[in-house]
Amino acid sequence: MILEKERKLTSSRNYGVDLLRIVAMFMVLFLHILGNGGILFELEPLSARGITAWFFEMATFSAINCYGIISGFVGVNSKYKYTNLVLLWLQVAAYSTLITLVYHFRYPALVGWDAVKMALTPICNQQYWYVTAYAGMFLFIPILSKGAKALTKKQLGITLIFAFVALSLLPAIYDADIFATKWGYSLLWLSFLYLTGAYIKLYGIFKNNVKIALFVYLGTTVFSWVFKIWEEVISTEGKYADLATGFIAQYTSPPMLLSGIALFVVFANLDIPAFLKKAVKIISPCAFGVYIIHAHPLLWDRLITYRYAHFTSYNPFFMILAVFFTALIMFTAFSLVDAIRLKVFNLLKIRPLLLKAEDKITGGMWDC
Repeated sequence: MILEKERKLTSSRNYGVDLLRIVAMFMVLFLHILGNGGILFELEPLSARGITAWFFEMATFSAINCYGIISGFVGVNSKYKYTNLVLLWLQVAAYSTLITLVYHFRYPALVGWDAVKMALTPICNQQYWYVTAYAGMFLFIPILSKGAKALTKKQLGITLIFAFVALSLLPAIYDADIFATKWGYSLLWLSFLYLTGAYIKLYGIFKNNVKIALFVYLGTTVFSWVFKIWEEVISTEGKYADLATGFIAQYTSPPMLLSGIALFVVFANLDIPAFLKKAVKIISPCAFGVYIIHAHPLLWDRLITYRYAHFTSYNPFFMILAVFFTALIMFTAFSLVDAIRLKVFNLLKIRPLLLKAEDKITGGMWDC
């Protein structure tokens, strides 16, 4: 009975949104390699390499916002299940514990048993900021979803406009985290993105206007890029140093919010060819595993932290090409690993067992 309901909920899936999960995670890798990988720190921003790198930095910066919007778009009309949060914890804890154990036995002097114990509670110790923020937001999804549907289109729209002013526009103007969104690294910001995605789902904002959305995405990318270059020009004159820190290079910045919304609209309206749907359906569930694996603190130091500064010795084209293929290799390898993890979970029938347990405990109270 439970599984039949689950199938009904996925019968009208949007393959464009599934594809965005894949693309957005690839963008996250691209972003991490450019920034944490040391490339941006080694380049003069006004050099040919620097200008090129910053363009791609701005083009990929809205990836996390895309994920937040997807959660609302998919979740607003879905049955609320605590099982989903438990599955997320199991996925994160499995990788966190396994990776930490491998390092413990390989480098016992560096990774003790305390680290192994902490690996069992990765959400609580904020090992992955997005997972912790999402887990906090998840507890309020029933309120967010039912509230979004209870409001009229006008009421929800005005609420989002005021929230945008408070959480995005004012912090950008004053370069201050006024309402403690942590510049996007928080459940408050993810909740706002959830409601944004819910609004798009409920009222079809920009539906079938892919060209307009694509123009907005490219426009915000170019604007952010030009603004960053302009900041570097005037900062060399000792004026307004790091002006773009609050206004551009933050998840909460207005351009990055618009960029994320526009990119989401582009993909949500894509007509995915039938021959690609199967591949998207297989890869999409593994995309988040790519984040969990590569962002593990121990692997992060091995795979990301300042590992790609040498790419700056290439010309701009080959530098970006090197970043692209590095991200592609990581995405392919880690998604394959997560595909194995998913297969194991399926063989153990973890999801059906959790759903049955939840149904007995809650009495299916969220099914009404």
